[in-house]
Amino acid sequence: MLRSAIILLVVLVSSLAGAAEPVPSEEQVITWLSDLEPLPKVHYSWPVPFDSISDELLTEYVRITHAVSISGEWHESDQLERAVRICGEVNANNPDIPASIGVNYSVWHRRFGKDLPPTDTGPTHQAELDYLTERLQSVRDAVTAANQRHGTNIEVSAILYDSEHFHAKDDDPDWNRALTAKYDAAWDVAREIFPGVRIEWYARGAVHPSASPTGWSQAGYFTLDEKGDSFGCSLYHGPEIGYTREIFRRTAALAAEHGCDQVTPWIALASGYRRQTDKYHEFSLDWNYDLIYSWQLGAEVNHAWFGAPERHERFAPWNKAQVAIFYPEPFGRSPYWGQHFVAYVRGAHLIRELPELDDE
Repeated sequence: MLRSAIILLVVLVSSLAGAAEPVPSEEQVITWLSDLEPLPKVHYSWPVPFDSISDELLTEYVRITHAVSISGEWHESDQLERAVRICGEVNANNPDIPASIGVNYSVWHRRFGKDLPPTDTGPTHQAELDYLTERLQSVRDAVTAANQRHGTNIEVSAILYDSEHFHAKDDDPDWNRALTAKYDAAWDVAREIFPGVRIEWYARGAVHPSASPTGWSQAGYFTLDEKGDSFGCSLYHGPEIGYTREIFRRTAALAAEHGCDQVTPWIALASGYRRQTDKYHEFSLDWNYDLIYSWQLGAEVNHAWFGAPERHERFAPWNKAQVAIFYPEPFGRSPYWGQHFVAYVRGAHLIRELPELDDE
């Protein structure tokens, strides 16, 4: 009898220890968000999951981040209609930063031959640029039509390019010139369709932790001679705040060497690279680490005190981050994303309380 009771107790304790924390309801997240002021910087994201997010939650999100992001390749007209409508409703309250639209696009991944080098300018090269042009024109035309219907003037303010198809080569200048030309061609398409639009390149000049002898590596997708106004880095190590700061510091230092003064962080909340025993790390979409780390990141990226030049060494040169981009998508594959987003925004405003569910 005693042995059975002990076994039962061990099983129960093990079960409780391994039980996941409850996920806050959408209603709870909306309640938390409704009490918060907007972020001081525009935050774009991986495409919003329009099929599963309610108007009420999306409105609060857009009000706080000043942006709604859509897929350039896979967008549908009703998604752009909804994006324009909600941005218009937010802007009706005359925010300091008007809400606008960001467009994600994985250029050189759609029509260009998967096994071809960047030096190839054959049929699939032109097919890639033609498809990019058609898709961005589709966004432009749908936004224009929706603005006319709603009496608004919502803009496409950013093109968020993710291009991980090619790698630069230290010993092949012809390859690198062709690679630069590929990126410049995509840049020119976006600027022709959306003059003055902000263009972000994922991981351009990014420095990141690695299993290299120094512990650090530079992302090799770019030559750094291509057209670009900013560098980008991935802040995907949420609980490891030392890594997070050093990633940004090192990327900012490399940017400065190339005459660039802007670094855009791509931020993972409730997700990211988790350390593993059998490998260096692995990206997890379900990582409910301590909320304080999302709070701290929100504070450092957004609050001017942390980015002051005299604190660059203590924290990081966060003043170089004019905008930020969330990956993965908000309120999508990461179940605790909403709760961590609330913590992030509270941190931005130095609200010293974490969004924790009441004990039951």
